[in-house]
Amino acid sequence: MKRILVLLISLLLLVGLISGCQPAEQASPQEPQSEQAQETPAPAETPAAEEPAGEVQKKDIGFYMDASDDYYKIIGETLTTLADMDPECDWNINIVVGQSTAAEQLNAVNDFIVSGYDAIIVIQNNADTTSECIEMCKQAGIPYFGATHDFSHVPNAADAAGSICYDFVQAGVYAGEDALARGAKRIIMIEGVLGQGTAGAQSLGFIKAYENAGKDIGGMTAEEFATQKPKGGGADLEIVAWGSGNWFAEPAKKLMTDFITSLGPDGWDGAYVQNDEMMDGAIQAIQEAGLNPSDYWLGASNGKEKSWEWVRNKVTTMDVNQTAALEGDALYQQLKAYFNGEEYRKYIHPYLTPFNIDNIDQVALVPFSDVNEYIKQRSEGKFVYDINDPKFLDNPGYK
Repeated sequence: MKRILVLLISLLLLVGLISGCQPAEQASPQEPQSEQAQETPAPAETPAAEEPAGEVQKKDIGFYMDASDDYYKIIGETLTTLADMDPECDWNINIVVGQSTAAEQLNAVNDFIVSGYDAIIVIQNNADTTSECIEMCKQAGIPYFGATHDFSHVPNAADAAGSICYDFVQAGVYAGEDALARGAKRIIMIEGVLGQGTAGAQSLGFIKAYENAGKDIGGMTAEEFATQKPKGGGADLEIVAWGSGNWFAEPAKKLMTDFITSLGPDGWDGAYVQNDEMMDGAIQAIQEAGLNPSDYWLGASNGKEKSWEWVRNKVTTMDVNQTAALEGDALYQQLKAYFNGEEYRKYIHPYLTPFNIDNIDQVALVPFSDVNEYIKQRSEGKFVYDINDPKFLDNPGYK
C-alpha cells in the first residue's frame, strides 16, 4: 500500500530559534502497516465523508467474503488494483474470507467495527444476517457496502451506503429464453448456495422466460415453481432434478453424475448450471458418463473466459457475461465517491451480456478473470465501466 511519511523539515527548528520562539515539536513517522489479511489497522482520524475531493484518501477498509470463491477473489483483486493505481487513494483493504457461515459474517463485521474501520464491504451469507450487520454499522456510524448478492428486500436495506449486484433474475431469463428457443423442455437445475438470494433469483428468471412466453409450466406461477422446487412441471417446462452445487465444481460434478445415473441419457434435454465453476464439474460428469455435452442444451451464468471457449466450441450452448472485475470496479468508484463526500449511485446492477453458439463472435465481452487484461481494456476504452453510464441500471428493489 502507498504510505506518505510526513516529516518536519529541520529548517523550521532553526527559524524558531532565531525568532526566540520555542521549536516546533517534530512528528514521529508513521509505522508502515502490514498487508496481511488479518492485521487490524488503526482507525483514521478524519470522518470518511468529510475528506475533500482531490486529496489523498488514507482509509482502512474491511472486506468480508463469505467463501474462498474465484468470483469473490476477482472482485477484491480488481478493487485493490484500481485503488493502488490511483494517486488519490491510500487504502488499506483487509480481506477476510469465511467458510459460508452466518456467524463468521457477523463476527467479521463486528471485528471491523471494533477496530474502527472507515468502511465495510460484505459478500453476504444470507440477507437476514446482512440486515443485522447493516444495523450494527449504522449504530457505529460506519458505511456498509454490499457486493454480489441482493439484499434489497430486507427492511433496512436502504441504510446501506451501497449495493452492487447483477440482476440475477434477468440472467436466468436470458438462459430460459435460449433454452425455450432451442426446444429444451426437461431441465436439470443446478443452483448455487441457497439462501444468498442469487441462486433462487436465477431459477426464478429461467422459469419466468417460459411463463412470459405463455408456455405451460404446470399450473403454477414462476414464483411458486422457483420457491417450491417440485420435480415436474407442465408440457413446455419440466424440472426433472433440482440440486445445489454451492458454486463449486466438485459438488456440481457429483450432482450431475447422480442425475445422469437416475435419469439416464434420454431423461433430460438440458441443464441450467448457475455458474461456470459448477458448469466445469457438470461437463466433466457428462463426459465421464460417455455422453457428448453438445447433444444437450447447457446454459450458465458468469461468462468467464473459459466459457467463451466452451460456447465457441459448442461444448456448452450459452452463458451470460457478468464479470466480477466490473463489479470490483464499481465498488472502487462508490467508495472513492463516498470518501470524497460526493453524490454517487448507491444501488446498482452492472450490465449483463448474454452470448451463445450463434453470436459468440459478434458480441463484445468484458474480461472476467484476467484483471490485468481488464485494466488494459478499461484504459483503452474498450467497454463501459463508469457507474454513471445508463448501461448500469438502478436496482428497483430500493424504490
